[in-house]
Amino acid sequence: MDLIVIAILFLLLFLGLADNQMIAALLPALVKSLRVDVSTAGLLVVVYSVAAAVASFFSGTLSDHFGRRRFLLAGAAVFAVASWAASESRTFNQLLLARVLTGLAAGTLSTCSVTFAADWFAYNVRGRAIGLISTAYFAAPILGVPIAAQIADRFGWQRSFLFFAGLAVVCALASFRLPPERLNPQPSGDKLRRVGQSFRSFLSRRDTSAALVISFLVSGGLVGFLTYIGEWLNIKFGLPTRTIGWVFMLGGCVAVLTAPLGGILSDRMGKRDICIASNVLLAVAVVFVPFLPWGIALLGVFALASLGAAFRQGPLTALMTEMVPAAQRGSFIALRNIASQMGIGATAYVGGVLFQNSGYGAVTTLCAIMTALVVVLLATHIVEPRGEEGEAA
Repeated sequence: MDLIVIAILFLLLFLGLADNQMIAALLPALVKSLRVDVSTAGLLVVVYSVAAAVASFFSGTLSDHFGRRRFLLAGAAVFAVASWAASESRTFNQLLLARVLTGLAAGTLSTCSVTFAADWFAYNVRGRAIGLISTAYFAAPILGVPIAAQIADRFGWQRSFLFFAGLAVVCALASFRLPPERLNPQPSGDKLRRVGQSFRSFLSRRDTSAALVISFLVSGGLVGFLTYIGEWLNIKFGLPTRTIGWVFMLGGCVAVLTAPLGGILSDRMGKRDICIASNVLLAVAVVFVPFLPWGIALLGVFALASLGAAFRQGPLTALMTEMVPAAQRGSFIALRNIASQMGIGATAYVGGVLFQNSGYGAVTTLCAIMTALVVVLLATHIVEPRGEEGEAA
């Protein structure tokens, strides 16, 4: 059953991630087709992030009281409808509205898949389990982004969204195989009234408030780096959408192979220490990318950036899920995801302005600084939790 849980949660997470990441590869095509500039097209990422943050707040909080499974089922169904709507869009405003709906679904899937995994797996093996599930973050560039890029290149970008609508239907059907809730949450008006107190405690505590800032910086720094790299490769080296998709595939291959290892090592060596080392590597790699010529060196440094991002994902998520009691986990992960989406939205917007006015080097400098700040906060504000010993459920 553990492998089934991991596989289904991987699929659900992959769905939203691949859909979101493909925007970077499709950006040149969208700019030309919809006749907008890069900073305007970047709003597709911004509105998606805002919608995902809103959905995270409600789905995470309510899932503490009504269970995660039903939200995962609903999220996949809504995702299918939203992706179909995007495939039918003919103007930028129509696509923007469709991406809002997609973001609502993706925020629900992201929040509830992580909390379901944290509920199901004990902390001493959670790094390994979430490391495997988190390979979805990097399988997305390997599978989803290149496929979307190929479809867009041959049939138009609308068909890429139609592909994800079909994938969402498959994920919705697979979600029926998820086991019953372990916690058996019971809704109650009294519990719901205490949600506000929980949120205040998260914001007042030194470690949990720092964790929220870390989430803002982690997501914003990585997505800002990736969102505009496709347009930079197209403008500077003349690479077509198809080739840009293969660049993402390279980074994804490296990440998928190394993300599980990061989770395994974190269960043995400490999740915080692995996170610190990974963020140092990522920050250094991001700084160098825009100053390299097209070729082996650039691809190698991009692969190192992918390695750093992959190694930290499972350990960081496992670390944060243990910082609060299980009964408050959904609410905290909701806040974490809101912070992440705010980071993505803010960095996508600022990055678009920086790219337009100062070039990609300004974008990567911002993202490197954000990643370096993550290292500082991990070292000064976060203590490795003492999770309960035990075997995986």
